[in-house]
Amino acid sequence: MNAHPPLSRAKWLIGCALASIAIEAHAQSGGESADALLRDADVVFKQLDAGQYGAVWADSAAFVKARIKQDQFAADMQHARQSVGPVSHRGWAQITRIRYTNSSSMPDGLYANLDYATTLTSGAIAYEKLSFRLDDDGRWHLTGYVPRQAQNYTP
Repeated sequence: MNAHPPLSRAKWLIGCALASIAIEAHAQSGGESADALLRDADVVFKQLDAGQYGAVWADSAAFVKARIKQDQFAADMQHARQSVGPVSHRGWAQITRIRYTNSSSMPDGLYANLDYATTLTSGAIAYEKLSFRLDDDGRWHLTGYVPRQAQNYTP
C-alpha cells in the first residue's frame, strides 16, 4: 500500500518522469554529459529541500511553464517533496536518456531521467526521480519530480 498516492493535478508532469519505466532506452549521443545532468539535479534537489519551488519552476522546461502556472507547480512540488520527509543522503542509481519524436504529450527532443536512492533521516529508503529536457538553449531543464516508496513504480 502506497502511503503517498500520485498527485492527480500533476499527472502530465508525472507522466514525463515515468516515461522511462515503460521504455527500455539506451543513452543517446549528443546533449550534455551525465556530469552536467547530475550537477543540474543537485541544484534542483537543493532548491526543493529549501522550499524554493518558485525557483525550480523558473528554470523548468518551457513547455512545463506553459502548461502549469507557477503557484500550482509550487503547490504540487511542495506536496511531493514533503511526502518524502527529511533526507540524510541521496545517491544516483541510474540515468536514462530518451529521444521523443511525434509524442502526443511532449515536445520532440532529448529527455533524461535521473533516478536516486534516498536515505531518509529515519533510516528508511525512498526513491526520487528527476526528469529533464535538453532545451533549445543547450541546457537541461526540469520536466518532472516523482518521489516514491518502491523502486519500481507502476501507475
